[in-house]
Amino acid sequence: MAAVTPNHSYDSGKTRSSSEQEHPLQARIHIPDDADDTNRAQTQTSHVICNGQEIKVHAIQTGTVAVKRSHLTNRTAHFLTPLKISIDKHFTDYMPIWVWVVEHPEGIILIDTGENAAVMTPGYFDPAGTLISKYNRRNLKFNISKDHEIGCQLRKLGIKKTGIKNVVLTHLHLDHTDGIKDFPNAEFIVNREELRNPSGHFPELVPDWFDPKKVTYKPKGADVFNQAYAITESEDMLLIPTPGHTEHHASVLFKTDAFDILFAGDVCYNQRQLIERDIPGINVNYKKSRKTYDNILSYAQRNKLIFLPSHDSNAAYRLNKTQFLK
Repeated sequence: MAAVTPNHSYDSGKTRSSSEQEHPLQARIHIPDDADDTNRAQTQTSHVICNGQEIKVHAIQTGTVAVKRSHLTNRTAHFLTPLKISIDKHFTDYMPIWVWVVEHPEGIILIDTGENAAVMTPGYFDPAGTLISKYNRRNLKFNISKDHEIGCQLRKLGIKKTGIKNVVLTHLHLDHTDGIKDFPNAEFIVNREELRNPSGHFPELVPDWFDPKKVTYKPKGADVFNQAYAITESEDMLLIPTPGHTEHHASVLFKTDAFDILFAGDVCYNQRQLIERDIPGINVNYKKSRKTYDNILSYAQRNKLIFLPSHDSNAAYRLNKTQFLK
């Protein structure tokens, strides 16, 4: 098995062995007996080696969401997107809403919090205002049950909600923040600029006690990402800037001994979009999105990278099979 030095430096760009067979991930898939075929409550557990220690990484599907096709991809000018989405009569297939859990030696780290079943109730968006409520009801479709919620699924894994050390939010859209309510004792980490200037964030739907740690990137980054914030003292988990979906969207880069994992939030909806440079229509800044795409693809040329967007149906499979972005 390939190895790197125990303490990863921010700007480490060391090229690793090209053999994928040297470091297979071992996965266990848990699917409740009563889950239907279209919306299974899935938890997939994989094992990686980091700093010489075995670490569990859980991929947890907190229900599914369908969006308008023009939300997913849009070839027109950005300012026309809201109108185009509203008049679009066609929805995508349902996509997973992934939450990632890393049982790190320094403490269990949650990446985003997923959705909650309350989003299925007719008046859920009303506190955010009539216009927002009508827009979201018209253009989003959710399939969420209580069993899908992150708190319930952690309990099935034997992980107590009070045992979560950090919750890292890639951005502040509701399908990434609606599970905040389950973790009043955890330390939340959010990029300071994302919190200061969010887009599509509904603070009315977030608990009153929510007061995250506002972090600022350090100028010494990770390879092509020229800024980063070290989530762990060992600097093997980094918050890096991947703007475009929101102005200050972030991703989490996990540097294991054999390869890197990018928990990419909503950089794009699936890996195909990245490879084909297809910008999601809903992204607020297409120019920044293209630069983020370039950075990720460039990083993947020099480092073994597993790319995991939050709504990619194949994300957990790629993690399971150690499939790298090429």
